[in-house]
Amino acid sequence: MKKIAINPYLYIPFALGSTWLPWFLAISTGRGVENLAVKVLLLAGLLGPALTAIIFILLSEEAEYHWDYWRRVFDPTLINKKGYGEIFLLPLTITIASILLSFLFGESFSQLKIVPQVRAHIPSILIFIFYTFFLGPFPEELGWRGYWLDKLRGYLSGLRASLLIGLVWALWHFPLFLVNGYPLPAKSSNWLMVAFYFLEFFPESVIFTYIFYKNKRSTLAVILFHFMINFLGLLFELRPATGGLQTLLYVGVAFYVVGRNKEIFR
Repeated sequence: MKKIAINPYLYIPFALGSTWLPWFLAISTGRGVENLAVKVLLLAGLLGPALTAIIFILLSEEAEYHWDYWRRVFDPTLINKKGYGEIFLLPLTITIASILLSFLFGESFSQLKIVPQVRAHIPSILIFIFYTFFLGPFPEELGWRGYWLDKLRGYLSGLRASLLIGLVWALWHFPLFLVNGYPLPAKSSNWLMVAFYFLEFFPESVIFTYIFYKNKRSTLAVILFHFMINFLGLLFELRPATGGLQTLLYVGVAFYVVGRNKEIFR
């Protein structure tokens, strides 16, 4: 089959459309996440970024690119020793630091407790880890960084590409605020929590770009980093002030990596 050239900006409507269609269908049922049909539609939408990337690759790329794409998803040797440290320790350090700093503003020590659902039944943490890994980081990063970031770098600087991905990535999550029983609607009662939630996508996207290129364009590296952020977000219940501090810490780290890695971002 003859390969065609695909403009990377086409990824935006296709990735959003392939996700939003099933998600808005789920919302239109008026049912919550406990409903089987809603669960299936949410899962189908979650695959949007990955399916868009894979279809674009099949249409536009030769066999050599296919091999490289999947190697970067599964090869752990692409990630260097420092990279593994940053992947697992940076999100943990930022989360714990934001909780400790929040004590200065009168927040509770209870934020350091693991959520009751996990604390009550420790063996369930394995299911928790599996769920958190495959329902989010894995299918998302096959698209956002594994495919799209590289393609945007042919048109934009690393910083602009990161911010564009951050914007689309944030918009991609929007329908989840409308799904009954999903964790995000609980944030909508506090506009600060919503603001911090969407703002955080931008510095995180910058850090993802750093992790990706510092580890030989490893998609596995950003999958693991994404997993750590999501896992810690579900493991601890942060107060709004703590969430704001966490966002500011991510902004600070993003400024630092941009300043120290001009070859990636400028």
